[in-house]
Amino acid sequence: MKKYFYVLFSGLLSGIFIGIGVTVFLSTLPYNKVLGSFLFGFGLYCVIIFESFLYTGKAGFILDNKPKYLIDLLIGLIGNFIGVFLICALILTTRYGNNLSESARLLVDTKLNDDPFSIFVLSIFCGFMIYLAVVGHNKCENPFGKVIISFLAIVIFILCGFEHCVANCGYFTYAGLFSLKGIGYILLMVIGNGVGSVILDGTIKLVLKFKENKEQIKE
Repeated sequence: MKKYFYVLFSGLLSGIFIGIGVTVFLSTLPYNKVLGSFLFGFGLYCVIIFESFLYTGKAGFILDNKPKYLIDLLIGLIGNFIGVFLICALILTTRYGNNLSESARLLVDTKLNDDPFSIFVLSIFCGFMIYLAVVGHNKCENPFGKVIISFLAIVIFILCGFEHCVANCGYFTYAGLFSLKGIGYILLMVIGNGVGSVILDGTIKLVLKFKENKEQIKE
């Protein structure tokens, strides 16, 4: 039980970090989307540095864990949603709330006017990029390279319009446009993000296995 409380509150912490990223991105959106996407990366980098539980950063490791790991993912995801919702809802009560809400509505309208298949595909590619940000940071030995690969992955996924389920919870909160369709789309993003991470993780493992077999044959 203590483990699940840890996962929940660690997930909440990640949600807070992502909520900060969402807020700064919306703050810069009317002026410079590239800058905003870079500053959004601060939120994810805090997740990596403090090793908090972010669903999109953990979903790719399903193949390395037992089935009960899915419970961890669900609890962590709930924590993520609570954290990002609290941050965005609180900031909405401040003098910056109206401006952020207007920017969020434009963003959310685009998502709600999209079709489910498009949302799912874009979510899969977001899963790719978050997996690369986390695993790339862990594998890169150069300290500067760790930062670069993490931030580049975030900038790329935002500029390409890939869908991140936790970040979108923040955008929907600012926009105040929660509906059955919106909730359905967020759930679709949850699945897509997980599928993308697992596909990339499995593909990399398969390639490394082929490489290992090839080297053994040479010997």
